[in-house]
Amino acid sequence: AASGVLCACAIGIGELNAVAPILTMFFLMCYTCVNASCTICEAVQDPNWRPTFRFHHWSVSLFGVVLCIWMMFAMAPVMAAIAVAFCLTVMGYSAYNSHAIKWGDGFQGMKFQVARNILMKMHVTAHTKNWRPQVLVITQATVEAAGAETGAPNALKVQDPDLLRIVSQLKGGRGITILAGICDSTGVNALSEGSDFLRAGDPESVDDGRDAMKRVLEEYQIEGFGRLLYTANFAEGVQSLIQTAGLGAFHPNCVMASWPQEAAWRDTAKPGFTARSHLIRLVQTAVVFNKVMLIAKGASFPKLEARLSGSIDIWWIVGDGGVMLLLPFLLKKHRVWRDCRTRLFVLADKVGTDPTQMAQELKQYVQ
Repeated sequence: AASGVLCACAIGIGELNAVAPILTMFFLMCYTCVNASCTICEAVQDPNWRPTFRFHHWSVSLFGVVLCIWMMFAMAPVMAAIAVAFCLTVMGYSAYNSHAIKWGDGFQGMKFQVARNILMKMHVTAHTKNWRPQVLVITQATVEAAGAETGAPNALKVQDPDLLRIVSQLKGGRGITILAGICDSTGVNALSEGSDFLRAGDPESVDDGRDAMKRVLEEYQIEGFGRLLYTANFAEGVQSLIQTAGLGAFHPNCVMASWPQEAAWRDTAKPGFTARSHLIRLVQTAVVFNKVMLIAKGASFPKLEARLSGSIDIWWIVGDGGVMLLLPFLLKKHRVWRDCRTRLFVLADKVGTDPTQMAQELKQYVQ
């Protein structure tokens, strides 16, 4: 339909000399895009880029791009600008809808190459002044199958949904957030020792929860990544996540979890023992690997649509490295906490400490 409309417009003009500059611009734009594609594929070193011409070099394609653009504006600047604008519009539309059609995207290769180069050159250990919270959120999760007859995607149920709200409101630190869901693999036949994956036929597969985790991150507006870990032992899953999560300089330096519910914490039966054991092993593993441990405790946390105007109270122990002072600053960057003020309470660990002198020193330290 689009080709027919273009042909009808060209015929309707009725003047070959008027149509010729338009055709020339689009031909040159076509050559420009082909040369630019060759340059990009050569620069990002995509494995599917295998030119059969042995003497090809990316500089020749780049020179072709520059030459075509120069010829376009040298002949007809107005028509060249229109052709470039039209080409950018088509390219933007194609890039926006490239996820629906599996035809590949050269810009994804460019992003990958740039991210790889930057990651390889970054220092793994950040300076104190460049420190920012990179949070590993650990919670228990289950994947609920929607059923093949409905065609709906599987849903991910997180045990601590309130924890995701506070994580989303801490994104003012602009660090990497990794949402890790630990799933119990006791009832998963494909991961058991007696599974039948060696038998004839297609083996049973397990949903890695990647799509479901992405929907959860989007729902809670969390800028980060998510992963599921299937394990029959919670402590082993925590140790694996804390040691392997992240990549290079983007490894988590903070571990966040939720305090068990009051009923579960005081329960003397097996569920209460399990909840207390999970929390203690989590704190133990985080301390052993020198991670900042953040435990969220409370009945509920404010929703993303809420607007608070009270105060953020910080009970600070001076020897904690200053993380507690950083948290209210990051929270106030979010619109939920923007109108709140911070109140600082300091605990003196020595008897006979002069409160006035301590308050003055603290004021100078905070400023």
